[in-house]
Amino acid sequence: MKRTNQEREAFRSPPAETDAHSQEAALTKRKAELRAQKVQRIKKQIEEGTYDVSAVDIIRGFARSEISWLLNLAGAPSPGARQPPS
Repeated sequence: MKRTNQEREAFRSPPAETDAHSQEAALTKRKAELRAQKVQRIKKQIEEGTYDVSAVDIIRGFARSEISWLLNLAGAPSPGARQPPS
């Protein structure tokens, strides 16, 4: 029994780029969800007066921000990003 083109297409696996795109979309969505949960947790701690951030965390955040900024000097600036000194 011969299969029609439609039947053959139904059994083909999706192209790798489609699969990679859907995985990337799922990861992006998950990242946004985790970030929102973190923000809500911190807001709750601030409201309760229990939010305490260590000096190490502040330094790590500052260093991460500066390193990211320095790495992006060669690339196109992001909207709203600070500009390098002239």
